[in-house]
Amino acid sequence: MELYDVDEFWKFQMKVGLVKKAEKIKRTKKLIKLIVDFGNEERTIVTGIADQIPPEELEGKKFIFVVNLKPKKFSGVESQGMLILAETEDGKVYLIPVPEEVPVGARVW
Repeated sequence: MELYDVDEFWKFQMKVGLVKKAEKIKRTKKLIKLIVDFGNEERTIVTGIADQIPPEELEGKKFIFVVNLKPKKFSGVESQGMLILAETEDGKVYLIPVPEEVPVGARVW
């Protein structure tokens, strides 16, 4: 495992976002397009978990997202961030829900 200085960690901005809409991207096996509310803005974020978690399990829930990544296109959809998940060594992914009382847009560190 490579070690990093804590200053590297602080480069990433993570916030709590509320998934307003989640839909599988047509002609893909894993991609889900999310519309995420961060309080002061909405963003489109693409995540590759549809083979394990159906889109409807994401809607209406709060999760942690990295919000300062360079945009990247996946199957023609531009992603403006990344959903934070837990993953086991065998590739199983788990959602990390945020408690209801944590406000949308809250900074995570």
